[in-house]
Amino acid sequence: MARTKQTARKATGGSAGRVKLLIGGDGNSSAVGRQDAVEVCEGFRHNDYCIICRDGSVDDDVLVLCDECPRVVCTHCVMIPLAFAQAVLAPHVTFRCICCHIAGQRQGGNALTPYLGFYRNNKPVLDSFLPIRAALEINVTSQLSSDTLLFVHLTLVDYDTNGSSFELGHQFLLPYFPHAGMQYHKVTFDIGTTSKVKTYRNSMAALVGKLSSTAWSRVVFGISNHTDNSSGDPYVGYERKTYVATPVHDFLAIILGPWQGLINKAPESFLWLFSCGALVNNPASFANLHVSVAHHGISAAIAFNAVRFQPSFSAHLLLAFCELVLIQRVSVQQAFPDMLGQSYKLGRHSDVFFVLEEA
Repeated sequence: MARTKQTARKATGGSAGRVKLLIGGDGNSSAVGRQDAVEVCEGFRHNDYCIICRDGSVDDDVLVLCDECPRVVCTHCVMIPLAFAQAVLAPHVTFRCICCHIAGQRQGGNALTPYLGFYRNNKPVLDSFLPIRAALEINVTSQLSSDTLLFVHLTLVDYDTNGSSFELGHQFLLPYFPHAGMQYHKVTFDIGTTSKVKTYRNSMAALVGKLSSTAWSRVVFGISNHTDNSSGDPYVGYERKTYVATPVHDFLAIILGPWQGLINKAPESFLWLFSCGALVNNPASFANLHVSVAHHGISAAIAFNAVRFQPSFSAHLLLAFCELVLIQRVSVQQAFPDMLGQSYKLGRHSDVFFVLEEA
């Protein structure tokens, strides 16, 4: 017979009693929502790394800033002829990156023209095309963004986060933020009673107050917890010495409530739910998740339906999200099929559910 063995299952959930927690003055969780649209300033901040080689500049190389988008290109990747080295640095010379050049041709329906890069008074500075020292394969909308990014990992008390894909995502992103434009905060929550909810809100108010001095372009939440196998209710912490759970709309109202101001101000916000599949598999729970995502103004949420979900298996999906959505700034709708393609083995373990805010 085939050799077999048994391995102890990892603790991923079970059953927990439901509790009703007081959320606000009127106890109505559905009142949470995005406030008036936030005014966004004109212009943009340029990237810190070359769109072609994905690196900075050293020695004699410099980063040339595109005048039409946030991208930059290093002078190692674009081979500026020596005879024009000073001419391209003269006043009133503008630079168009290769991505904007290709996009302009596609949008205008114009015939293909050589890439010349540098212009003065809309006329080319170079007398021939500008060579690129690379085989370029890139989405013309992508960039290498280091716009401000806030990572918040909200973790159930006594939940084992060893091998957390969310923390791995943060580590992956660090080299892209040389000027400390990203922060990572891990928060352990235990909100199993009304008094604990008040304690959580007070402590988060202090943290959010400090973070509010920064204009965050993207806010990414990861929530690591268990769910009740039957109801799909997320665990909230302990009541006495026993885990308890509460409906997902109440849970998100409590856990995201103190962060709502930052969510409202950020142009994009994302929610990753690292919990067992009952949250999705229970129709009522999944419907309430949809409602909560809309009420909190979350741009997109991702959840899983594996009955005993193992968060570490989501690493490739999350890293693809970090690469495509957070760094290259591809829209999450456009990036999602590619994200799935880069994490195809995850499909052996769980389906992936993508909840998108209505436009």
